[in-house]
Amino acid sequence: MLQQVVRALRKQDGVDDWLVRHILKTSTQYYVIGLQPENRRKVNTEQVVVTVMNDHAPAKGGEGRMRGEAEVTLLPTDLQHLPQKLSQAVFMATLTDNPPYDLAGAVEYPEVGLADPEMQAAPRQVAERLVQQLTEALTEERDVRLSSAEVFVEQSQVAIQNSRGVRGDKVETEMLLDFVLLASGQEDEMESHIAVKRRRAADLDVPALARRQAQYACDAIAASTPRTGTFPVVVSDNALVELLMSEGYSPLILRSSARLKYQRMTTWDIGESIFPGESSGDPVIMYSNALLPFGTRSSSFDGEGLPGQRTLIIDNGVLSRFWARQRYAQYLQVPATGSFGNMEIAAGSVPFASLLDDGPLYHIVAFSAMSPDPITGDFVGEIRLGYEIDKGQTRPIRGGSISGNLFAALAMARLSQETIFLGDYRGPRGMCFPEVTVAGA
Repeated sequence: MLQQVVRALRKQDGVDDWLVRHILKTSTQYYVIGLQPENRRKVNTEQVVVTVMNDHAPAKGGEGRMRGEAEVTLLPTDLQHLPQKLSQAVFMATLTDNPPYDLAGAVEYPEVGLADPEMQAAPRQVAERLVQQLTEALTEERDVRLSSAEVFVEQSQVAIQNSRGVRGDKVETEMLLDFVLLASGQEDEMESHIAVKRRRAADLDVPALARRQAQYACDAIAASTPRTGTFPVVVSDNALVELLMSEGYSPLILRSSARLKYQRMTTWDIGESIFPGESSGDPVIMYSNALLPFGTRSSSFDGEGLPGQRTLIIDNGVLSRFWARQRYAQYLQVPATGSFGNMEIAAGSVPFASLLDDGPLYHIVAFSAMSPDPITGDFVGEIRLGYEIDKGQTRPIRGGSISGNLFAALAMARLSQETIFLGDYRGPRGMCFPEVTVAGA
């Protein structure tokens, strides 16, 4: 399918440059309701994602050439209509006027751990083992039961080519474990839900995860609303990743992108502090790391064919470099780093337990929703579960919210010495922000 599309692109009028990604995916899926298997299935998909570039005169007149691009996804059934599909893509590309830019050229790609041999060889057994580990761990938990679980074990084969000589192939694996627990009290019932992704089965400790989520579900039954005021707040584990990464809308990632700099949507400049004022916390050092073994955002090459890299983005609170795809790197005349990889943050100076020593403070372990503004860094996080710690006493809390500005909070933050790996994040297990607004009772 790939070569058929490439041959058609070379013949297609109006295609001045092109990029093709061929993706073959096999997904082994296992569904459980309660303790009973509900469904097993295997899904195979194939698609080719084509990006065409067309160079044309400016729509508003003037000298020079402009470049437009358009993307189309082709399935095997589309091959019989391939000329029409490509012609439509060319037409769409003629409607866009962008300053000219080049595609990535041919380079050697780094070796990166992306595929788990166990998941490749026995995906069904891996899925069933994860569920078995989950159910066995829960037999030791009183008043907690498994409501449902889903496991997806996937393998993807990706090939990339472009008109400037790029050629690349890679094989990736990824698994998703998604489960819901129910805890029963005397009068109430509370659920705990989590979904985690990993590239390698060995990187997920299912029994420990199940016990932790069971404890969270039980604590949520007894939880009360937090007090209102300004308090030190510790955010840890998955909740910290939600705050820092925000499912693709991370203020840290977006404000350090060459695209937003070119579009004048970020005020950050290389060599200047990212903080709105003075910094009094631990040094903040952040990398975009696409070479982290088995990171879920690791890759030997990105969607444009740029090689994976480990790039220093923020050094002690100062912007060191914009991460840049090919087009915006050329516009800004900065090195092309490729897409943002896994977020890597350097460890801090404080043992995690010490972050929880001083009270009163709140320790947040799960958000119901986290909604940061990707440009300003202002955030509001609805509390699914946390703990109030004061004078050696701990009580669970839920409801209410925390709010503040991420950049101002990081300027004063203390970071734990202990680090964790959570798929697309490697960094401190927890951070303590000394002054955060808590809205509760």
